Amino acid sequence: MRSINRLHERRSFFKYMPFDTAKIVLANTSLRWSSPIIFNDPFDVPRELLPDINEEHISRALAQKLVTELKNPRDNFNGINLRLRGLLELFQRAFPQGLTPEQIADFANFVANPPVGAGASVAINELKELWRVQLEGRRILCLSESPLILPMWNHYALQYTGIALEFACEDELESAWLRAKPIDYTDEKPLTYSAEGMAELLFLEDGSGVKYLNDKITYIKTTAWAYEHEWRVSSYKRTEDAGLYSDFRFHPLELKSIILGPQFDMAKLASILELAKNYPNVSVQQATLNARRDIFLEPIF
Repeated sequence: MRSINRLHERRSFFKYMPFDTAKIVLANTSLRWSSPIIFNDPFDVPRELLPDINEEHISRALAQKLVTELKNPRDNFNGINLRLRGLLELFQRAFPQGLTPEQIADFANFVANPPVGAGASVAINELKELWRVQLEGRRILCLSESPLILPMWNHYALQYTGIALEFACEDELESAWLRAKPIDYTDEKPLTYSAEGMAELLFLEDGSGVKYLNDKITYIKTTAWAYEHEWRVSSYKRTEDAGLYSDFRFHPLELKSIILGPQFDMAKLASILELAKNYPNVSVQQATLNARRDIFLEPIF
């Protein structure tokens, strides 16, 4: 029966790792989920909310956004933050055709010198701290959709000497990776990097803004990383967890295959085969390169 938690149609995912890490994973039947704070790409999930942005920057951006809305009236206000919707509706009733050039000129000073509330600075610092705490508690598992990516073997499996583990998406076992989402590779910066972007977020309904912060920016990376074909599963640390990672267990039946790297030291094979005995459904394969540097899998056990 299909799980209600399944978000995709994939049958499995792959996790590349060094040999020593693979031995720990197989011995403990657990995977390490990390806080985004320790990700290898500093431009991945933003470490800091509103970097180099203060209350005056955001106030000006909000004022400009408000004037833009007044110049170009909407047909409806669906999706607009309730705290701003009333103001926009009031202006639309007063100026159904939008602002005149004279009125726009009158707003120029408002945009250049918008009012800044006394508590604005405190509110921004509280938001930044909330984001930092949220990131510390976040736990993300990064997976790939293919075991045939040479740069992944190089970067994550210790120069082709490591292992990739294949995890099946088992509906009956409610596999955590049923909830995996694909990375959106883009060179567009998240809205949280600019005052104008934050103004856009603040105009959204509360639920939409929170969804963007907690969801969308968790699943974006720059196009330089597109070769990884990455998917992510997001969760949170347990109460008893300390530090910036958590080791979450998986079911032995979820492990589908153990794939040895192209330059795996076969003297270590016996230790892997011994650990593989704890996984009833597992097969052991090796990633092999041909003369054209194409990579393919060969069964071992």
